[in-house]
Amino acid sequence: VTALRQAGDAGAVRFTDAAGTSILAALATDEARLVAESRLAPLRDHSVGGTNLEETLRVWLAHDARAEQAAAALGIHRHTLRSRIAQASALLGIDLSSFPARAELWALLSTARD
Repeated sequence: VTALRQAGDAGAVRFTDAAGTSILAALATDEARLVAESRLAPLRDHSVGGTNLEETLRVWLAHDARAEQAAAALGIHRHTLRSRIAQASALLGIDLSSFPARAELWALLSTARD
């Protein structure tokens, strides 16, 4: 399917060209974006004192879910970070203590439009 999309009117595409893209690029469809934006809506709709939970999650995941490093990058206390992660987890209805949940969240954040 990816090869067909990439081929367009050209009619052919090399396997190495299609296989060389990332899995997220291959999944970057309008449908995937809609799913990601729908799943992230609770975060985007919720704001307490200007706190951006989505950005907090992005930074936390970028620091491999390490509270100390992520809190330092955000300029907040590690307990504040943990509180925000717990709040986001509750809003999303997922347990972010598991790797599969964090991987899905990373995919959602990577797929959704900013």
